[in-house]
Amino acid sequence: MFLFVVVFSVGVALLRGGRVERLADFPFKHVWLVFAAFGVQVFLRPPVAGGDMEWVRAAAPYIYPSAYYMLLLCFVLNRRAPGAGWLAGGALANLAVITANGGKMPVDGEILLRLGQVEIYEALASGRSLTHELLTSETRLPWLADCLQGTPPFPNPSVFSVGDVLLAVGVFILVQATMVARPGAVRQ
Repeated sequence: MFLFVVVFSVGVALLRGGRVERLADFPFKHVWLVFAAFGVQVFLRPPVAGGDMEWVRAAAPYIYPSAYYMLLLCFVLNRRAPGAGWLAGGALANLAVITANGGKMPVDGEILLRLGQVEIYEALASGRSLTHELLTSETRLPWLADCLQGTPPFPNPSVFSVGDVLLAVGVFILVQATMVARPGAVRQ
């Protein structure tokens, strides 16, 4: 979803007269925290975390939330940047539901099945995922879980959370503010 959001945001900015080279003026500091957070998430996805790495399975409920702590820290450190409040809100929403549910993001299995994502559903049902689980009646904060369905115009139908929506809005605002000159602002 986020690759789509970035491409869409850049496309809209270009249509508004934005310039790609202005991305060099990206107003965020400590961006390494964002890359570290994504690194954590990649590390916990199969086949990276597969095999006989039982210590990873045991530590995953603690490692996975750390990705959102890193994102939240980055967004708080950049709180004056355009869209940072939306980004922090999205990271906090996802962190809250993940933490409340033992270190895993709950996912609406009915939506997965409706989208034809049977393999993902089966992986969650069997407990093979280190980062996600099926949403149940026991799920805490279910309205913050991956319970929203993305259909076209998204290139791949998917399930996402309120936190993901807030993060997407933040990315959109940040890209627009970075690429498009404000009226009266002189930019070279």
